[in-house]
Amino acid sequence: MPTPSSDQRPDNRSFLRTGAEPASHAEAGGDIPDPGTSADRLYPPPAVEPQFVCQLDAWERIGVWAVHIDAPHPGNDALFTALEACLQQMEQSHGARWFRWNTVLYGCALPGMDAAAAARLARRLQDELARHRVESISVGVSGFPCLDFDRHACLHNACKALDHAAFFGPGSVVPFDAVSLNISGDFHYQAGRLDDAITEYRAALRLDPVNVNVYNSLGGCLAQKEDWPAAQAAFETAHQIDPHDAMALYNLGVLHLLNGRTRQALAQFKLAHGMDRRTFEIPFQIGKLLTEQGSYPEARPYLEAALAMRADSAAVHSLLGQCLAAAGHAREAITACKKAVKINPNDAAALSELGSLYDIKGENPEICITFCRQSVALCPDSSLFRMRLAKLYQKHNQLESALAEYEAAAALGCDAGPQIAEIQERITAALNGNKRYAS
Repeated sequence: MPTPSSDQRPDNRSFLRTGAEPASHAEAGGDIPDPGTSADRLYPPPAVEPQFVCQLDAWERIGVWAVHIDAPHPGNDALFTALEACLQQMEQSHGARWFRWNTVLYGCALPGMDAAAAARLARRLQDELARHRVESISVGVSGFPCLDFDRHACLHNACKALDHAAFFGPGSVVPFDAVSLNISGDFHYQAGRLDDAITEYRAALRLDPVNVNVYNSLGGCLAQKEDWPAAQAAFETAHQIDPHDAMALYNLGVLHLLNGRTRQALAQFKLAHGMDRRTFEIPFQIGKLLTEQGSYPEARPYLEAALAMRADSAAVHSLLGQCLAAAGHAREAITACKKAVKINPNDAAALSELGSLYDIKGENPEICITFCRQSVALCPDSSLFRMRLAKLYQKHNQLESALAEYEAAAALGCDAGPQIAEIQERITAALNGNKRYAS
């Protein structure tokens, strides 16, 4: 049975956390794009001066803005002057309190307003600025009280909403909600702060208890902590809320796979595939499992479907090469494996397959052996790769090397006893022959 190369093995980050369409991120509340450096992000924001927060203690209801200048030109002081004049006007007309958070970010608190009213007023702020400037601003909006967040946290919540607003492009006004928390949770998740991510996801579910995407995010995070029962419960809850959600079914499949339940995993992946033909990971995992089981004809269409979505996947080319080789299509198999190695020079499975296929074609033995030797160096625990290398050594009369590889394959559980006995007999015969010749 083929051994998957390192980029094919599932890990705790294999879970789906958003829909297939990139445009659905904002609505689905799944993974954020690559966040880059912390300086590129609006959350977490710089610290808020304690004196500013103290001003809000007497206010029982507060609308909060995080106001971001979209793509400012360096040194454009007139832009900042115009925005600050608009904020000053809000202070005079609505009793607002505002401050400059950093070079492109302002905070503002509005007494006696809920988040909806603050959002409406934020659009008026945009209109007022647009009378004087061509540049735009985006505004994240939050409110106090909200859950058990204190006033300071509600200022940060406005920044979380501002990160959420980035999905909609410049000039957006977005209220803080469960999606905002899912996005901030993903930021912590990607940075490896799993406990912080879980806190955000659970808060999101308090705002929106039937948000399927948040349950998928939470389940993936819990699985990363190897809290398998809690992760399974999260995915199952997502499936109960929306039985047609392919993500939850796929994620349950990954959970089965991580725990060695390949039959159950394959069943879940196939159910997910029946609902979603647009997400690469689903046919890829099906094709991978079927290839590992030796069901090559069944695996091939799934791998071809995955390749149609992601032509630069070394893992798919490698698996497809194995299927083509098993079907006797050596030339097509070599092409697929060569593509895999071109994309990922460390694809052990493709290197091993190439060594074997080139040997069948009668290529230079050293080239064949080199490919197979590289595969073993990359994946020393693969009995299949060691057996292929051993057979090449044996074929080209490198008996000591062949014996070492056969013995290593046997130690990994492969039945190499007959080959080991044959090689030992040949080595012994050669030694005895040399002794007779010397005497």
